[in-house]
Amino acid sequence: MKATTTAIFVALSLSAVTATNHTACYNYFLKKDGCVFSAAAADQRCPAPVKEHSAPVKAFHAKHKANRRAKRSENELERRYTTVTPSFSISDGEGICGHYNSTTTAGVCLWSGSEQENPTLESAGWLNGVKTSNCGKRVYIQRKGHPETVKYAPVLDGCCFDTKSLAEGCFDIAVTIKVNIFFFVSLLFSAFGF
Repeated sequence: MKATTTAIFVALSLSAVTATNHTACYNYFLKKDGCVFSAAAADQRCPAPVKEHSAPVKAFHAKHKANRRAKRSENELERRYTTVTPSFSISDGEGICGHYNSTTTAGVCLWSGSEQENPTLESAGWLNGVKTSNCGKRVYIQRKGHPETVKYAPVLDGCCFDTKSLAEGCFDIAVTIKVNIFFFVSLLFSAFGF
């Protein structure tokens, strides 16, 4: 009896230890939408949007090598969320994820949560000084209304965005100067028809 009780206790302890501590923003979107885009757990991941096909796929065989330079589908990525406040450039420095140079490194700063003075695992927005598992993960961003300007950028830091609200902070993003220059140049090119 003691061995069975001990085995059950150990099994419960191990499952608690291996459970993932999600960020406050992850939990916010899981509660709000019932799923989270790019979630590791299949039962929590938002399903990919259904794509319409004009005709059924026909059997074929390749007569030549595939064109490796073929243009990717413009419908591969879908805008998921729009920021609450306009994004801004972050400066160089020592961030939550380490040191970065804003002018030479493309990257983003995501909300670090409601508690800035004494952060905990539970208070991490997308990340904070205690919860750094999102450091280096790539997010895709685009200039509002311009899906052709998609840019992938790693998470480099956490920002407070002067808010303690999940409904605001979880949507906000700041970018490095390099990312802002990319978007500014793409704006100029589109304005002049390039």
